[in-house]
Parts: sequence; C-alpha cells; structure tokens
Amino acid sequence: MMMNHQLQYPIAQIKTKPTGIHLLDKRLDGGLPEGSLVCVYANPISMPEAFLYQFTTERKTYYVNTSRPAQYIQQNITSMGFSVERIQFIDVFTQYYLNEYGQFVLEDKYRDKEIFDFIDHQLNEINDDGDYNVIFDSISFFMKLEVSNGLKEWLVNKLYILSKETRNLFYIYLMKGVHPIDIVNMVVDICDVILDIDSERLGDRITSRLSIPKIRNKPPMMETFKFFIGEGIQIDTSRDIA
Repeated sequence: MMMNHQLQYPIAQIKTKPTGIHLLDKRLDGGLPEGSLVCVYANPISMPEAFLYQFTTERKTYYVNTSRPAQYIQQNITSMGFSVERIQFIDVFTQYYLNEYGQFVLEDKYRDKEIFDFIDHQLNEINDDGDYNVIFDSISFFMKLEVSNGLKEWLVNKLYILSKETRNLFYIYLMKGVHPIDIVNMVVDICDVILDIDSERLGDRITSRLSIPKIRNKPPMMETFKFFIGEGIQIDTSRDIA
C-alpha cells in the first residue's frame, strides 16, 4: 500500500518592528516584519506625512526631504509633540532646487540624473548597523523626474535590497493620482507592505481611512479603519479595532 508522506518544513519566525503608532502595532501583533520596504500610498489630502512623522518616534531615522526644506518639516514634527533629536535629514531639496548661493535653480537639464547619483551616494554613506528607519518624503519626487523608468526602478530596488540587508524599515511615500499606472504598479509590486491611505466625504464630514492590503510574511488586513490626526495618529478603536 502506497502512503503519501507530506514533508514538514519549519516555518521561520519573522521578527517585527513597531511603527510607533501604538494601536496599529497592537493590531499587527507587534508591528511590521523587519526588513520591509513599506509604501505609504496616499491621497495627499489625507495628510499622510503625519504617519511619517510618527514613524520617527520609534527609533533613529534618516529622513529624505525632497519638496520642502528640512527646517519646516522639523517644525511640523515638533508641533505634533514629537522630538527631532534622533532624525538626520538627507537634504534632497537643497541639493536639487538651490544653487551654492541659496537661490532657486530654474532650469538645469542635468539635475534630474544627478539627483539620483546624490541619493545613491547618501544611502551608501549610511554605515549605521543599529536599529533605524529610512523615510522618503517622497518617492514621488523621484518618480516624476525626467529620467528613464529603468533608473526609477533601480532606486526602488536599491531601497528594497537595503531594507533586507539591514533588517530595518524603509518607508516611501507615493502620492495617489499623479503617476502613470506602470510606475504605480512597479512600486507596489516591489514593496513588501502597502499602507493605503485615503479620504472620502460623507455628508458634511471628511473621513480618512487606512488599510493594509499587502504585508509580506504576515496575513494582510482585510478591513479598513478610520483615523484622525491630533497629537499623532489616532485610530478609531470603537469601530475598527476590537
């Protein structure tokens, strides 16, 4: 008589890292899997940068600022009651938009390619072997530049590989409604985790919601839940997290 023996393989225990949003970490049984490239895919009207600011509270953070000067982002972070002591800015804004005299560069056809060289060098200079975040505010800045799609894919892949090599969380903010579908699909496909953030008008109120439809190494969250922004991200526990 033939017997069917099913081989049993041990399941590797995946460690998690907290995001800094307490109720979200509780819902995720401790946080996100370490070594994850996390796409914050968001409608900008939902104020997704508040998520980025709160992510910095959990550990040291290398914060890539692109469309706004670092000093104003620091003000926004402190206004929410968070410390900036453990944040190190990688200042793409100044490198891209300003010349050596602090004046705006209006037109320079070489800047788009050169800024990829700059960020590559800056990422290679991170020699920290500890527990840290890398936050791109935003990856949309790079995806909108006039360079080949191959160069854009190279950057996302580099971040994916670095997250695995360091076992740290890398967050990249991708704006909804501004990119061709092939760029969106490329980013979403490479990323390990998708934080889908959006807002909708219900009667005379605007409601913001978060869902996490994709988490590698963990079951995805099938439900959505409301949040609002006060002193940090506040999750509506009464309806969405039991």
